[in-house]
Amino acid sequence: MHKYLFIIIAFFALTACQKEAVQPKVYGRFVPERKDDFAWENEYAAFRMYGPALRPENPSNGVDLWLKASPELIVDSFYYREHVLGLPYHINYGKGLDCYKVGHTCGAGGLVVLASTPHAEGEADSSAEDYNLYVGGPYDRWQILEQTNDKLVFRLEYDSLEVNGNILQETIIITAEAGKILNKAEVVLRGECKEELWAGGGIYLHDSVENVYTCDHCGIAAYAEDALSDKTAAQMNYEYNGSTSQGRSYLAVVTPHGGWQDIKDNTLFSVQPYQLGDTLTYFFGACWSGWSDGEQSFPTDQDWFDAIHL
Repeated sequence: MHKYLFIIIAFFALTACQKEAVQPKVYGRFVPERKDDFAWENEYAAFRMYGPALRPENPSNGVDLWLKASPELIVDSFYYREHVLGLPYHINYGKGLDCYKVGHTCGAGGLVVLASTPHAEGEADSSAEDYNLYVGGPYDRWQILEQTNDKLVFRLEYDSLEVNGNILQETIIITAEAGKILNKAEVVLRGECKEELWAGGGIYLHDSVENVYTCDHCGIAAYAEDALSDKTAAQMNYEYNGSTSQGRSYLAVVTPHGGWQDIKDNTLFSVQPYQLGDTLTYFFGACWSGWSDGEQSFPTDQDWFDAIHL
């Protein structure tokens, strides 16, 4: 009898250990209950991109950011809290919050395309003033390509990215992995466009440009801002806890072979020359000054900028 009891106890102990061992660190899904969002996360931050049901509200192909307080997965709980319990995810109840405003911009690392503009003979394309900057609308189709406890790979397809009056098709494959601050984006644009193109990741600047960090030879464009730069989120958090202070939001985009970093239309970008049909690879990511994982944290802007170099 004691022998069987020992076996039963050992079985349940082993099962509990196995369950503990396979807890996912990366997660993502299509969210039909929130107008076709596609949302995902790893330990550092959560993100979402906008789908066809949101089209009447003129969203972009930009990236939204949700701040996390710890590596704990929060995407499903945030949607449940907002849409079932009526507790807005714009308020920090202790796990983090959605306080980032995207609108019709590239948001927190979305694709930006720069197309050259005509200028007088002999003039050089030497600054952002010689280019128009474009972002697209919501995605048309989604597909999860791979999903494990430590990795998520998904594809979004866009049918109508307008660049200088030309309609292009965009395919973006995003890879999120456990332990990595930056997501990987692989983009292919198809169609016809005669203008010179540059493409890469962008960050919309809600706050001072003094909080920008760039590195030309390593392709880094990073940014830090007041987490409650959006007035609506600031007011909601003030009404809930009497404070408009929620620390700092940190963002970064990286093109892997240097590229061009600059600011145009209040958008910080890191881009490379681009030919239609080619695969463009860039990286983007974010975190929060209120995030921590054991001894790891980013209490200051400089801590974040330093981390992107690693």
